[in-house]
Amino acid sequence: MLDIKIDELTVNNMMEKAIQEKIDELANEKYFLTYKELSDYLNISKPIIDDRFVKNGLNYYKIGKKYLFKKKEVEEYLDNITAQMDLKNNDFMYFKNNRIEVKS
Repeated sequence: MLDIKIDELTVNNMMEKAIQEKIDELANEKYFLTYKELSDYLNISKPIIDDRFVKNGLNYYKIGKKYLFKKKEVEEYLDNITAQMDLKNNDFMYFKNNRIEVKS
C-alpha cells in the first residue's frame, strides 16, 4: 500500500494551476468561426460545408459579405447528425436534403 503525503500548500498550488490553465483555455476559445476557420476545424472544404451542412440547416450569421458560425451550434449540429448514424448509414451524403434541427 502506498503512503503518499502532500501538504495543503502543494495541493492548493496544484489546484490553482489547473484552474488557471482551464481559464486560459476558455479565454482563447472562439465564439464564432469564419468559413476558413470552420473548414480548418472540421478539415472539410467550403463547398462541402455549404452542400452538406448549410443547405441542410446549419445556422450561420452574416455580417456584410462575411459568414460566421457559432462553434457551439456547429458542434451540436454535428452531434445531432452523427447520433442518427450507424455502421451502414454513416455518410454525410445521406443527410443531403434532410434538414437537421439543432436544439438549443
